Amino acid sequence: MNSLSENITPYQSCSKSVFIILGIILMSWCSLFSIFLIIQGAWPVSIFLGVEYLVIFYLIRLYFKEKNLKDKINIDQKEISIKKFKGDKLLHTYKFNTYWSKVFFTKFNNTSKLSIRESNRETEVASFLHADLKEGLYLKIKRQLNFY
Repeated sequence: MNSLSENITPYQSCSKSVFIILGIILMSWCSLFSIFLIIQGAWPVSIFLGVEYLVIFYLIRLYFKEKNLKDKINIDQKEISIKKFKGDKLLHTYKFNTYWSKVFFTKFNNTSKLSIRESNRETEVASFLHADLKEGLYLKIKRQLNFY
């Protein structure tokens, strides 16, 4: 039997270790600059530098928390199974009949949508992917559905 099994994860340009190294560099720079500002008498600026560092740290933590998404698509002769994960937690499971399902891909400017539809049910797949990667996945899924 010919079947398709895809694990789809978001594209990452930097790893966690790169962000830690950049954070250490930024923190040391902020500390040295704060010492210089305190010596010059502009101590309130060092408070704002500290607040800015905390905001950047919070946003990086939020980035790593939100990038922990994953979609798993299984297509076999009878059904299309789509599982959406956040971390290790299963959020949603969708099942569609292979014969009655259609795959749709729309792209307008920088936004795109890849969805699978069966009669009145529809779900978006890989919403976190770049438009070109979605298009490649669309072609892969469509080729598999045409096989059946």
